[in-house]
Amino acid sequence: MSSTESEETPKAAESTTSQAVAPQKSTSTGEIARKAEHRYLSALAIYAGNTSSLEITRPTITNCPDGGHDLNVRGTTDEVKDLVSNLTQTPFEELSFLDGSAVDGNLKVRIDVKSGKTISGDTIDNHVSNSTRSPDCQVNLLALTNPNYQITKEAHKKLDVQKPLFQEIGTLIGIAPLEGLERIEDINKSQEATTNSDESAPGGNKTL
Repeated sequence: MSSTESEETPKAAESTTSQAVAPQKSTSTGEIARKAEHRYLSALAIYAGNTSSLEITRPTITNCPDGGHDLNVRGTTDEVKDLVSNLTQTPFEELSFLDGSAVDGNLKVRIDVKSGKTISGDTIDNHVSNSTRSPDCQVNLLALTNPNYQITKEAHKKLDVQKPLFQEIGTLIGIAPLEGLERIEDINKSQEATTNSDESAPGGNKTL
């Protein structure tokens, strides 16, 4: 073996190893959907941790048949309405129709997380169908996570027809825009800042 070969071989091996471990960024539809669901789950879990009753669960993993039931929220009527008000940007008082459908003072929310860009009329039809098959959920939301989301005119029209029909039976069917998720994330950050400020104040809790 020549001295030239012995010097070049380790460099070649090093280059091959470097290429083998280079991280690959996945942009598949499934991976985008998985990350969107986890973002939503994380935001709601942190929010719930600052309430007295809210519980967040994820019935199935991403892309499993679930009838549009990606996330489940359960809690007292007022705390659920407060969350839904933030997510949907609906005034709290306009959700009073849910009071009569509460079970033992609690409401249940079904959330279908959507990472795609377009909410079409067909999307609303599917949402209505899944909501009908979820009679134990008093709130049914399409949760949008795409920063460039678009809701078609047909989708708006179909939702406008269905919302009052569901409201008659004490159920909310609607859309939680991306702005709603961002509001929850802002509330979480504000709560964290307040907690940190309280702990650092004189007489506050200190970690030993």
